[in-house]
Amino acid sequence: MVVFDLDGVLVDIDSSWRRIHRAFGVDNEVNFQKHLKEQIDFEEFMRSDIRLWNRPNIDKIKKILNEAPLMKGAIETVKELKKMGYKIAIISSGVSILADRVKEELGIEYSYSNKLLVGDNGILTGEGEEAVSLMKKDVVLKKMIEVEGIESKQCVTIGDSRFDIPLFTNSGLSIAFNPKDDLVREAADLVIEGTDLRKILPWLSNKKGINKVEFSFVYSSGRKAKSIIRSIAPDNLITPFGLIIKARRDGRRVAVKIVTIKGVETLLSTINDLLSCIQIAEGVLNVVEEAP
Repeated sequence: MVVFDLDGVLVDIDSSWRRIHRAFGVDNEVNFQKHLKEQIDFEEFMRSDIRLWNRPNIDKIKKILNEAPLMKGAIETVKELKKMGYKIAIISSGVSILADRVKEELGIEYSYSNKLLVGDNGILTGEGEEAVSLMKKDVVLKKMIEVEGIESKQCVTIGDSRFDIPLFTNSGLSIAFNPKDDLVREAADLVIEGTDLRKILPWLSNKKGINKVEFSFVYSSGRKAKSIIRSIAPDNLITPFGLIIKARRDGRRVAVKIVTIKGVETLLSTINDLLSCIQIAEGVLNVVEEAP
């Protein structure tokens, strides 16, 4: 299964909520910050958004969101993924009017997003129905894969912001598409720059599949760990397309991640090369530390 975020991934806008705000000339940054600080829950945050619009007819909202353009290559990407046998899902904390439109246009199987509640007269009530909390998208993913009878490692997750990081946890492959911040870049297995969604296809169409491994070392000091990171920095490692090596330091801990579509042989040889490089760096550091 391939799981997409909506805003900034399948559609070329930053946020369906903000798109409506801009159309009405309003802003909800204050309550957005309150939600990030957990001073208000997501339901209250949605309510504060919706009530800024002064209860318009739902047709006005539909018109605003129907003008949101699909991301470049979205049609072709979903078509090719379905040919490969993938099921497709949208998990978005945005507005369901847009998510449902994209689901219908692209022939996507599943869509989870948040509804605007409407009265019998077609006027917004000022309330919303929460389905996907901004910071808890993984809860929806877990429920969906349980229904489908698959494991999280059989999912590819694709997002563009830090709010998609919970989706990345435990997925088979996580892709930061045209990422908005360094947090999502760091969390993802793979980073795709630019706004052409078709760039993800070579990573998902390879017959050898996706191989991924992570390992880590804990050193006696943060300084030593920092030196090891420098020894395996990207500038020192020229990798071909289809092979990603990521290393990061957390205090005295060095974590390494390798992702490849070039087969298990490439994965094993890359591990061997990295371990050799780390061993040499450790040896040099030990000599330096022991020197008078």
